[in-house]
Amino acid sequence: MNNPVARSSRADSSDSSARTLLEAAGPGFLVCAYLGRLPAAMNQLGLLLVVSSAGRSLALAGAVVAAVGLGTAFGAPLIGRLHDHLGAWRVTSGVLLIQTAALVLVWCAVSRALPDWVILAAGAVMGMANPQAGSVARAVWSSIARATDQPARALRIIRIGMGWETAADETSFVVGPVAAGGLVSLLGAQGTVVALAALTLAGEGLFVAWLLVHHDAGHSETDRGSRGEHARDRARPAAPGTVVGEMLPVLVVIMGVGVVFGTTQTALTSVHAAHGTPGLTGPVYGSMGITSALVGLASPGLRVGRLRKTALGGIVILLCSLALMGVPSAIATEAVILCLGAAVGMTLVTCYSRVEELAPAGRVTGAMTVASTGNVLGVSLGSLVTGAIGGDLHLGNLPAAVAGACMVVVALGEAGRAGL
Repeated sequence: MNNPVARSSRADSSDSSARTLLEAAGPGFLVCAYLGRLPAAMNQLGLLLVVSSAGRSLALAGAVVAAVGLGTAFGAPLIGRLHDHLGAWRVTSGVLLIQTAALVLVWCAVSRALPDWVILAAGAVMGMANPQAGSVARAVWSSIARATDQPARALRIIRIGMGWETAADETSFVVGPVAAGGLVSLLGAQGTVVALAALTLAGEGLFVAWLLVHHDAGHSETDRGSRGEHARDRARPAAPGTVVGEMLPVLVVIMGVGVVFGTTQTALTSVHAAHGTPGLTGPVYGSMGITSALVGLASPGLRVGRLRKTALGGIVILLCSLALMGVPSAIATEAVILCLGAAVGMTLVTCYSRVEELAPAGRVTGAMTVASTGNVLGVSLGSLVTGAIGGDLHLGNLPAAVAGACMVVVALGEAGRAGL
């Protein structure tokens, strides 16, 4: 039976969350930070399609994607440290120029038939020059929260902000690949490279402009620490070893989520290729981002503890991955994928909120970047292991099932150490 009071309460909660987002950061930040992360979501698949449509081998196209991923994994920790030490707008503007130069190199290689290694090198440079816009945006939320002297409001800002960022990440990785595919279809290989460069300059350029105007928001944790610590900062352990020890389980879970992403994408590709429906891989996998985004936004409002959320997310991931190992029908697969996305969204929001809570003042961007790097490495690991399994459609999702089980074990282990 419908309960008008309950419906009203949920509506008020939703309105309150939206109001908190707009009041705390403003619509300008929400738009610019979202546009700033789109190029990273678009360029990787864009390069794969550009290389393959330019008549180069599919092996080279796949190698370019790997080069971008490895470049991102190796460059992200350094970029994160530079953000914290030099300021986000300086670093983001610098890497934007490097990315643009790399895309120009790709255009030259495609249009003038330069050797394959030139494209590989350009892909690696693009990956290393990834500005880590999502990590910067999360650090801005941290800075905004620490600026208030109301602990309850600060905690609410962090939870809602991290939920928004997870939703932004997920939807960008739905929009970005679709846009890249459309550009290749409309403009061809050379035209797509030009369009990618223009969109990178526009999207990341707008984010740089916001950071430049509001540069204190992205690089003020240290200054605020000297003027007066936030209540949550004072609660943090002072010993670096303790912080690392508490951060490690969270990073393991984030890497596990990456394994789920990599495994699911690769396994779906294998299943649809075997069924003669390769075109369904993108839409089906992309739908996981929809529920992940929705639950990521709603998760901060759930009155459930962090470890219980992590354990619940791990259980759902385990069950969904086991269900996918049965190679169900297309409709059943879509239903399972939607449930999997919901579990992933809740787990990511919970983990990133914990990373922000544990990160030392002045090093929030670096901590967020390390967490994002763990996710990227997990994606690579999941794809690698699932690819090595080969054509066994029933074992393809096994790495994701193992990752879900590991999340449950990590959550139970933390709860045991905490005496819960």
